[in-house]
Amino acid sequence: MCAAGWRSAASATARFLWEVDFSAAVLSSRLNRCLAAKGLHAIIAFDAQLDRPLLLKAIWLVDTQQWTEVANALQLARQRGFCQLPITLAVADMQRHDSKQAYLADARVIALWKMVGRHVNFGGNYGRFELFDQPGGGVRAFKDEPGFELDINPPLPPAHPYHPHTINDNPPVRSSIDLQGGSWTASDDVLTDASASAFIMRTIMRAGNWGATPWAYVDRHAHGGVLDGLLNHSPHQPPDRCTAVVASRDDDNGPPVEFRILQLTPFDSPFVADIILITWAHGTNSVTVGVVTDEPPVGDASDAFKDRRPSTAPLVGGLVGSTIANMVVNQQEEVTDEEEGAGEDSDDDDDSDSDEDLDGEGDGHGDGQQQLQEEEEEEGEGVEREAKRRRVEES
Repeated sequence: MCAAGWRSAASATARFLWEVDFSAAVLSSRLNRCLAAKGLHAIIAFDAQLDRPLLLKAIWLVDTQQWTEVANALQLARQRGFCQLPITLAVADMQRHDSKQAYLADARVIALWKMVGRHVNFGGNYGRFELFDQPGGGVRAFKDEPGFELDINPPLPPAHPYHPHTINDNPPVRSSIDLQGGSWTASDDVLTDASASAFIMRTIMRAGNWGATPWAYVDRHAHGGVLDGLLNHSPHQPPDRCTAVVASRDDDNGPPVEFRILQLTPFDSPFVADIILITWAHGTNSVTVGVVTDEPPVGDASDAFKDRRPSTAPLVGGLVGSTIANMVVNQQEEVTDEEEGAGEDSDDDDDSDSDEDLDGEGDGHGDGQQQLQEEEEEEGEGVEREAKRRRVEES
């Protein structure tokens, strides 16, 4: 590492610490106070073996950089069982950037994730959430192989919904990395995430097993327009009653498909629950709505989702209201198992059962739901099947 380069980039405090020539022990104590002041002490730590130049670098990183997105992703990874907190950044992590210029050449969230990502371990063939630098620039995720490239800050047309929301140090990311056969693979399906942190969060959300509701179809302007409000909300700021938001879009699909994942549980919750909203850019007002959770199930497998996951169900109503929530959580749940794979046949069977449950409700919502499903079928036989497949991928 070029110590002089990092010294010139340091804050006034770090420059003072360098010039006064404090010992490594004093700098380490200062670093721990910085972590506590930023609220990061329970999320990241630094190896006790760091020498004085690396300690100064660490102080600069903690003092001057925003860690919110990375800290949130690490907390989600802990909830999903993919890491223990605090993670400890070792010498090798701190040497991922050998100069100030190398660090600043990356978008901030990418630069920080290069240091922390390997501490997120999905297990099995999934491996670690590592980022690999490429000669001449560029970065790959998971595997240093063709097809695993991340297109960071790709050119977006002015009409693209993420274009006006682009954040320079947390820009959009395009990738074609998929989950198949219990491992990450390179696919032909390209997704654009609204930000680098959205790509990271979506990836952490995808791996592992979830309990899931079948799809419900709801008019975005019905029931007080609650879904319309959620979909028009910033792709970077979670709405009220949500901890995180992930916005992704399949621009290569005809018509484009947008996914909005809203995390309903706080980062200190013993389980994770998300509501997923899917829309198509072809003028329809219908929104595909589903819920996934890793809350431990109770009762019988044939019970409704609200009875199988009793702590998740009320969170859904708190966000979208009881009418829409009942359309979703009153159905018999599905179980998505990425390791074993959920076949389309079982999806079709589960959705058939759930349609009967919805149609059997006595409040009249079943008829409206049926009309929305017929509308989807009229717009293309493959749309519903595509949504089901996307649901498994995005969860």
